[in-house]
Amino acid sequence: MTKISKIEIILNYHAGNGHAKRTCNKVTDFLNQISLDYEIHPTKKDGDGVRIAKELANKHEQNIRIVVIGGDGTLNQCVNGVKESSFPDTPLGYIPGGSGNDFNRGIKLAIKDPVILMQAILSLEQPRKIDVGKAVGSNFSHYFINNIGIGFDASTVYYTNHSSRKEFLNKLQMGTLAYLTNLLKAIKRQPAFKLDVDYGPQKKHFDSAYIVVATNHPYFGGGFAIDPTATPFNHHLNLVVVRKITGLTFAKLLTKLVTDGSHLQDKNVWHIERTNFTLHNTPKQFGQMDGEELDKHEFDLHFKVDQHPFWLPVKE
Repeated sequence: MTKISKIEIILNYHAGNGHAKRTCNKVTDFLNQISLDYEIHPTKKDGDGVRIAKELANKHEQNIRIVVIGGDGTLNQCVNGVKESSFPDTPLGYIPGGSGNDFNRGIKLAIKDPVILMQAILSLEQPRKIDVGKAVGSNFSHYFINNIGIGFDASTVYYTNHSSRKEFLNKLQMGTLAYLTNLLKAIKRQPAFKLDVDYGPQKKHFDSAYIVVATNHPYFGGGFAIDPTATPFNHHLNLVVVRKITGLTFAKLLTKLVTDGSHLQDKNVWHIERTNFTLHNTPKQFGQMDGEELDKHEFDLHFKVDQHPFWLPVKE
């Protein structure tokens, strides 16, 4: 069995409105009990996850395990930090502490207790490779663990992040409700837009795209299954495009999305599964990556699937 000498913890104190901090306290109490050395590296501002993960990976120390405690945005930053390092295949452990936690839903991480999960991370002899996506443009190159969205869901993320209710609902552990309540605002404000999709020898044009999500697994928005057929273990990415519809037609489609996933069979929904594809939209639209805002852009991005090793007890 591998002898682990130290745990390097990258912690977002603010994730989940304090949930990550409480989770970390449970983990460090356990590490103290078993006399295993650890160091906490808190993220204090945007981009710290990238910087800290890159620095830790570059040390390339043997018998050290890096464990991220935070939400999907924190893990996104840490994956990108490691990928920027001189040792881009440095494995990461992950203990969910955010409000959405779509990544652990997508990989079907069954263990909920952070101490038991920490025990499992310590017991693993080999890391588990899990698919991640990568999006590249002229001024953009990022890995994503969940999805990148353009249009409606990105607008919802924007309004949720700027909502006065988000902090209150997170305190009640109802982060998904914060997302849901801002759907109505996005419905009123999100316009249709043009979208071109290039997937191998084929092309697809939309005059009235509304929801566009390139995804690595089923979930976005704290548990909504935008594509129930997606999985982070088949070395593909999925793309879902929903055309602009209104009124009762949209309400019915939304009901299908949040209940049984039958929205994929709707005539207003188009989806593909590929190793790579390219998207271009006009005019500028809100974008989101793993729940983090990308501001408004005319996105011109090439998507492809990659992998990263994780210290996580998951199976396909």
